[in-house]
Amino acid sequence: MKKDEKLYTVNEKTGEKKDGYFVYVAYSKPKITGNRWMMTFQDSLITIAKDKELTGATKSVLFFLMGNLEFENFITIKQVEIAKQLEMQKTHVSSAIKLLVNKGIILKVKEGTTSGYKLNPHYGWKGSVSNMEKEKERIVNQRIVDIKEYIKATEKN
Repeated sequence: MKKDEKLYTVNEKTGEKKDGYFVYVAYSKPKITGNRWMMTFQDSLITIAKDKELTGATKSVLFFLMGNLEFENFITIKQVEIAKQLEMQKTHVSSAIKLLVNKGIILKVKEGTTSGYKLNPHYGWKGSVSNMEKEKERIVNQRIVDIKEYIKATEKN
């Protein structure tokens, strides 16, 4: 396109021809600070939002866990630290985690002699997409969590 060349648009209904110039308006990309990230899934967020058993305190614990997620969805932060950071009693944090485990949002895992927790990859993921797909398949094949049943139960509430 030449410097002073005009562009025309045509109104399909009236056939009216409008002239103008091509203008590029640049904008600066927003600067994202920090390097912590995770993927999450909109359907899972809706499921969590609709679940009447997940109260504010439990959701706060869940969001805090998601915010501190390690690669491959491992949760390494101690409950005492969660309680301190959220200014909650440790018993409330423990109850919230127990509920999240019962709902299949958080998974109990055992690696050798150590046990801990992972975020169910149907709710979010931190790591490579190929590993996420493998982990989702493992959960379904081993029937660790029946995500479809949880969603159905949540929709009934």
